[in-house]
Amino acid sequence: MLLINKLEFFPVGTIIKPHGLRGDMILEIEDGYEDYLTEQEYLMVEIEGGLVPFFISDESLNFRTPTSLSVAFDDYDSAEKVRPLCGCKIYLHKEVNQEENDSNDFKELLEYTVFDKEKGKLGKIIHIDNYSGNVVLTVNHLDHEVLIPLSENLVTRIMDDKRELHLDCPEGLIDLYLE
Repeated sequence: MLLINKLEFFPVGTIIKPHGLRGDMILEIEDGYEDYLTEQEYLMVEIEGGLVPFFISDESLNFRTPTSLSVAFDDYDSAEKVRPLCGCKIYLHKEVNQEENDSNDFKELLEYTVFDKEKGKLGKIIHIDNYSGNVVLTVNHLDHEVLIPLSENLVTRIMDDKRELHLDCPEGLIDLYLE
């Protein structure tokens, strides 16, 4: 029997409730993993502390919102069979997370000080979000959270030794958050 090493996986969501009478269920997932879920043949479900693979029925994965989807597993064809899975966490293999980190590894910019070409020093990066490949920095500026889309077109200089990120933000972007 093949043992599944739970350390090789990470949680991405939870089974919320049955959906309909044919065994579909609603999952809530973390933002940013939509594309990876559509590529999966199976999902790992945590049951009694262990991970169990559940194979996704053909074309049964349907997004309702970016973080909510309905899905059906093979051999689960009724709401009664699905109910015991409600509340269970869904896991993906760490390779998926590594792929995302390889292409969008911006977490090292946390706590960097951001400078704008026109406004000067804005403040520190306090949060970084990845919305399906669109990286957005949250910068603390004058006690306001300013959201700045990170694009190579905006970056004028990165000074790792000083932990500084220099940008040329679009006109009016910063002012939107100060009004």
